[in-house]
Amino acid sequence: MRWLVVGAGSAGCVVTRRLVDAGHDVVLIEAGPALRPGEVPAAIDDDDSFAALASPGRIHSGLTARRTRDSASTAYLRGRGEGGSSAVNSMVALRGDPDLYASWGWTDVEESFDRVLVPAQRPGVDDVGRVTHALLAADDRAEIAPLTRLGGRRVTAAESYVWPILERVTTMPDSIVDRVVTDLAGAAVGVRLADGSVVDGDAVAVCAGAIHTPAILQRSGLDDADVGAGLCDHASVAMALRLREPVEERGLSVSGFADHDPVQLLPIDHLGPAQPPDLAVLLVALMRPVSASGTVRISSDDPTEHPTVDFDLLSDDRDVERLCDGVETALDLLASAPFDAIIDSAFVDDVGTPVAALDTRAAIAHWLRSRSADYVHAACSMSRALDGHGRVRGHAGLFVADASAFPTIPNVNTNLPTMMLAERFFRGWIATET
Repeated sequence: MRWLVVGAGSAGCVVTRRLVDAGHDVVLIEAGPALRPGEVPAAIDDDDSFAALASPGRIHSGLTARRTRDSASTAYLRGRGEGGSSAVNSMVALRGDPDLYASWGWTDVEESFDRVLVPAQRPGVDDVGRVTHALLAADDRAEIAPLTRLGGRRVTAAESYVWPILERVTTMPDSIVDRVVTDLAGAAVGVRLADGSVVDGDAVAVCAGAIHTPAILQRSGLDDADVGAGLCDHASVAMALRLREPVEERGLSVSGFADHDPVQLLPIDHLGPAQPPDLAVLLVALMRPVSASGTVRISSDDPTEHPTVDFDLLSDDRDVERLCDGVETALDLLASAPFDAIIDSAFVDDVGTPVAALDTRAAIAHWLRSRSADYVHAACSMSRALDGHGRVRGHAGLFVADASAFPTIPNVNTNLPTMMLAERFFRGWIATET
């Protein structure tokens, strides 16, 4: 059986490997550049996520999104190329709440996590940055995070899943998929590329992520209102920290977190070589949002144009209240002795407004509605159009496996759960063949 896998990000790499291991002929089609042994850019092979994001071709240039109803559309970072976001993200590898997955009826989640091939290792204390050390000292809920990193270097999904089978898979990097080709009965029989050429197949797995998967399917004529609906992300706000002493050596930017369920505190110890060395950030993110009214809609039939993305974060007042709680927790921590020892000042925006301006609950809520960003964890934009194993309803041979397929957004950073999802979905697809 010939499978076409659209998208070589974290989920696409998992699906490709498992299909090849099961004896299928697989063509892996990716819009961005290749990532091959011996040719990995130094910035990706290292562990500085900001340097990785700056690698040419590794993000979707020009992609924008609106976060809240009070904000304008601004740049939205999504990984591009083989390895996808696993090649550029902060590498945090958390499994999430088993009870949440159980509420979806997913009873095989732990065994699916156990099959994930990308390693997860906690860095040593010497790799932990100054702000993370302060959080560890000030907050008894803080811990060093497991990262998709081994021996001081990033390990991508491409390396773990695809490199060992490169001789057994056909790869097509730098190939933008326009749409899925279907027969008169609606069954998937191939894909059409942006250059007009067609790649034939017996089944198509779309793994292009929560932004581009629904866009491809909308261009394919799937005009179901559920395609592109329910888009989510973890709403977050940033407190900029001016350090008393600059960071001289920049390695890991993220190495720890604090779980204040439903809020996560994430220290960012530096902001990369393009930013001042005395600047750091403490992020406050809502990990269990109620709001689920975001959308992805194509703006034209041109596959080289990005869709219109509206997350509609904080549209439910309960999310504002819970994120307010997280901000108040963060403010208390910033006033503690471990943070006072390393921080000269803290700000709530890029024009130097001090955190002291957040002196009332109403002020915090106003700040959240006007300044909330995302966590770059786009998810859930296809779940309403799929069954429990990623099959597109009404279209034989058409599958989705990426973060767009989560019923609700996981309560942790989404890269590891996305690979779990792909491992789980694959087993469901194969089970239907036997």
